[in-house]
Amino acid sequence: MPTDSYVYIAVRSATVLLALAAIAFGAVRAVNTRADMMRRLLRLVGAVMLLAIAWLALRDVLDTIARGAAPETTADDWSWRVIDVLVPLFFLLLIEGWRQRDALELRLAAQSETDPLTGLPNRRGFTQRAVAALQAARRQGEPCAVVAFDLDRFKAINDGHGHAAGDVVLRGVGAAIRASVRGSDVSGRMGGEEFALLLPGDDIADAVSVAERLRALVRATVAHPAGGEVAVTLSAGVAVVGAGATDAALDAALAAADRALYDAKQQGRDRILVAA
Repeated sequence: MPTDSYVYIAVRSATVLLALAAIAFGAVRAVNTRADMMRRLLRLVGAVMLLAIAWLALRDVLDTIARGAAPETTADDWSWRVIDVLVPLFFLLLIEGWRQRDALELRLAAQSETDPLTGLPNRRGFTQRAVAALQAARRQGEPCAVVAFDLDRFKAINDGHGHAAGDVVLRGVGAAIRASVRGSDVSGRMGGEEFALLLPGDDIADAVSVAERLRALVRATVAHPAGGEVAVTLSAGVAVVGAGATDAALDAALAAADRALYDAKQQGRDRILVAA
């Protein structure tokens, strides 16, 4: 086979490989991205175009091998062959730009749904995750319960020892929450010293057990800025999530848990009460 035939095969094979690589990465980006439908559609259209280029280049390679010689090509023909190679390469560079943009969007979305102090979801992040978990539990016929709790006399910590000391306590509580919940549970900082849990698959008795375990862990592991003789405590209310898997059902359960939490405060704090 003449040398120019090997060159031709190498160029066309490069086109095939680059196109297939761009198709693979582009298709994955189109499926996995959180972008709007139009951006997904454009990525899929690009993948189809690349598939056509890959097929034409592969056909040229197979024909050249079968004939034992490359087709007669002019300077213009070679210009188009070079363009064939550059198109998949351009798409690969474009896909890398998409990847960086997608990663940035994911980071920004995570930041908008995360409390920077504790690392827990904020109210918005908690609601989104809780509704999704609630819907999954409903499909499986499982019960769900919520726990609303806040720290006892937290204002006194901020006023007496400064907000930096209060932040240390809140970070400690966040760590205790992460150590107490399962992967399927949803936790969040709702604001200030207020936190909440959604416990898919748990009934009231299970939820009370989780809340009591968390209360004990906070008392044992979160240091009070006044010293070892004073403990950080929390009060909590527990409620079952009623029928439905919507924001309204979640809000109603949290409201009931908040009322039980208020009663726990009235009865002396550092305790868990179940919503009536």
